[in-house]
Amino acid sequence: MKAYRLNLTVIISAVGIFTLLVFSLILFVFQKATTHDIFDIITSYGYLIAPASIAWVFTNRYLWHTKLFQAIRKSANIPPDLRGRWEGELHNLENGHTQKFAIEVKQTLTTLSVFSYSSLGRSVSLLPEIAKSENERTFSLCYLWQGETQTPMKHVHQRITFNGYTILKLHEHEKPKILKGFYFTSHKPKQTRGRIELTWVSKHLKKKLE
Repeated sequence: MKAYRLNLTVIISAVGIFTLLVFSLILFVFQKATTHDIFDIITSYGYLIAPASIAWVFTNRYLWHTKLFQAIRKSANIPPDLRGRWEGELHNLENGHTQKFAIEVKQTLTTLSVFSYSSLGRSVSLLPEIAKSENERTFSLCYLWQGETQTPMKHVHQRITFNGYTILKLHEHEKPKILKGFYFTSHKPKQTRGRIELTWVSKHLKKKLE
């Protein structure tokens, strides 16, 4: 499973084209423009929509995390920059064990994905979100995820799939940044839960635990 979200790039383009067609039809019906004029309007529209589309794609992928856009984050609801690899520890409260743990975040202005890696398995986010406190001073990375573990059973490995939920508060003014919080799972026969503390390492994604 994965999150089902609007494709904003397609929506924006479709609305623009639809608006142009309706506008052209109105001009033609009320004889405000000839067929040749309407053709010129449609042709000229390309000179407007192409730069706007390029600007949107560039903003969505790259510009949103620059200092300029982050400076207006509160008024525009621009998310904090969580991109990259975070490493630290996961502490299981059920058995008291602590293990190495890492997450990798892929993020644009409108999309977010979280991949987790531990010594027991890996997981991928299904419904990731960035939440903010009521006073809008702090942010948290929250995500429903699906995980897999490998359990050895006499010459074979049994794959166990389960779901969980993680909430990590962002301490973005620390150097380097820190994510700290908790998780719980639907693991059977016994539900597990625990604490997580991670430190931002780099934007390079390794796609594994080291």
